[in-house]
Amino acid sequence: MTAIPLARQLRDGTRRAHHLLDHHPLLQQLIIPGLSRTAYARSLLAIHRPHGRLEACVLAGAQQLDITLSEEIKVSSRTHRLETDLEALGVVPPCVLPSALPVAVTPAVLAGQCYVLEGSRLGGQVIARQVQRALGAKVPVSYFDSPQPEVHWRRFLTFLDENCRPDEAPVVVAAAQQAFDDYLSALSEAEPSRGWPPSGDGVSLVR
Repeated sequence: MTAIPLARQLRDGTRRAHHLLDHHPLLQQLIIPGLSRTAYARSLLAIHRPHGRLEACVLAGAQQLDITLSEEIKVSSRTHRLETDLEALGVVPPCVLPSALPVAVTPAVLAGQCYVLEGSRLGGQVIARQVQRALGAKVPVSYFDSPQPEVHWRRFLTFLDENCRPDEAPVVVAAAQQAFDDYLSALSEAEPSRGWPPSGDGVSLVR
């Protein structure tokens, strides 16, 4: 029997989490008509906490595992880009609190966390175009408009295949699910909304 690729198992195992994150009001408002600069800033501020701590967690895990991310999967800081955008919108970025996520002790856990981090880079290209369409070409979108998302994604897939065994799929999926859950919790704490979680289909923002 042919083994199911890890990337497919990740996608299938986190499908519900993808759906919930894609449809959270703070993300959905970025791609629908009527977006204001205030609403945009509010969304960026809500994203800042979970993104910043996931990125810090990934970098700490890589250091603990002695994996050089700059060479293997090219994780570059988008927290800095996010903070630059917030400052341009007149918002002082808060300090990133320590992560509730576990620092990776195996490449499988690190891969699951990177799946969420790198997937959000791909989805950001969609959001950047929509935000600029709504607010103008000069609105700051450097966080969402991160360069070469497809290149980063291919490097991640290579890292996944070369560093994780097929039997580690449950560990990889569980780590990704934890990262998704942290994002969802942070967004809901930032702006609780009635009528969420959703049940229908919509535009997908995350890989």
